[in-house]
Amino acid sequence: MKGRMVSLVLMFILTLSLVVPAGAQSVVSLSLRVYEDGYVLVNETISTANYTVALEIPLLGEYVEGLIAVDENGNVLPVEINGGNVTVYFENASLITISYYTPDLTSKDGPVWTVSLESPVPVEIALPENSIIVDLSDIPLQIRDNVVVMPAGNISVSYVIPIQTTQTTTTTTTSSGGTGGGQSTTVTTTTPSPTSSTTTTSSQPTGGPSEGSSGGGAWWVILVIILVGAGMGYAYFRRGERTRSRDTSNPEALERFREKIESMEDLNDDEKGALIFLIENGGKAPQSRVRKALGLPKTTAWRMFKRLEERGLVRIYKLGRENWVELVLE
Repeated sequence: MKGRMVSLVLMFILTLSLVVPAGAQSVVSLSLRVYEDGYVLVNETISTANYTVALEIPLLGEYVEGLIAVDENGNVLPVEINGGNVTVYFENASLITISYYTPDLTSKDGPVWTVSLESPVPVEIALPENSIIVDLSDIPLQIRDNVVVMPAGNISVSYVIPIQTTQTTTTTTTSSGGTGGGQSTTVTTTTPSPTSSTTTTSSQPTGGPSEGSSGGGAWWVILVIILVGAGMGYAYFRRGERTRSRDTSNPEALERFREKIESMEDLNDDEKGALIFLIENGGKAPQSRVRKALGLPKTTAWRMFKRLEERGLVRIYKLGRENWVELVLE
């Protein structure tokens, strides 16, 4: 009996030793791709310790989406997220690459965006297209187009995304001769910033009275068609908005939903609190607002909303840079 207990203890200690802590592996490379809405795609490659079967890796953000881990051969590996770390399970891999999205690496102050993190290795950061760098925490190792490579340490890159503007220049040349009147050639040059393009319109004769009135009539017809199309598009958009928000603005439907969740005994207090908060706010709200109202960490709230979505009680969608959650009413 005593020998059996000793064996069980030794097996437990061996299992614990197979999980490599966050500081026992070596980061080989780290790259970031920053999107215009502030989300960042993280790609991190880690060298594993020998004779291990699991690796615990710290994440660069509390809130992550779409996490996947592969070995050097591209085989997908099982993972388990625990708070701010992810545990990757493997067999004979020497390199592991994890990829995921997170909004926690960026912040915005007015028009200025900032990417900030701490890294033990140089980091390659791909900024949004046409970004203008306004501040760096250190001298970059390399800059090419919209990609900057920063040295290891505390890294900060600030940038702005310029607003597209258009400048249009129109030049009209009129030539006259004979009895047929004159002919006008119009050249229109459109220059958007920061990129540019040139568009040339075909020449339009303006020699006789009948030609002038015909050309003017054609332009009026085109203008009317454009205005009618725009009006129909706006009406369709408003009708779609009314259709999407019809259920969530119905007090009776919200009250029936309240009675439904109060009868569901398998919901925990946080889940019921989130659903009641949505009922009291018209049926939908940003995830961050619900999370702050309940005092929940980002990861806990994210998992809670996923559970509610899987049960068909809420719908999660993206509006601008924020994730919104909306009740699914019958």
